[in-house]
Amino acid sequence: MSVVVTRLEGMKFKAEADGLEVVSGRVKEGAPLEGMTPGRLLTASLGLCTAMTIAGYCTERGIRADDLRVVVTAKTDKALGRAVAFDVEINMGGPLSEEERKGVLEAAKGCYVGKTLSGSPSITHRLVVN
Repeated sequence: MSVVVTRLEGMKFKAEADGLEVVSGRVKEGAPLEGMTPGRLLTASLGLCTAMTIAGYCTERGIRADDLRVVVTAKTDKALGRAVAFDVEINMGGPLSEEERKGVLEAAKGCYVGKTLSGSPSITHRLVVN
């Protein structure tokens, strides 16, 4: 999986993958944001992945999840300059049996983004000068 990020103007960037794109940043300081910040995109990725994973789980088991809503809150440590924790709140209509509740929570933990963040993946940076 690869994503290409290109500078558009100022601090405005575009990320492209599979013919789709996301814009982040702003043209200049003080200008309105033209997309979510990278930190919010990371938080959104966790929420989207969790919601999609739960929706798939529910569909396979015939559990109603039309009103599924996931709220992700990132706890940031400014001194470290990074998120130090994520709280994932899953909201669903009911009723759900105890077994269904446990299953939904376990399914949520199977999301690719969540597993990646929990696994502390290695990151390699390379500079290519053209």
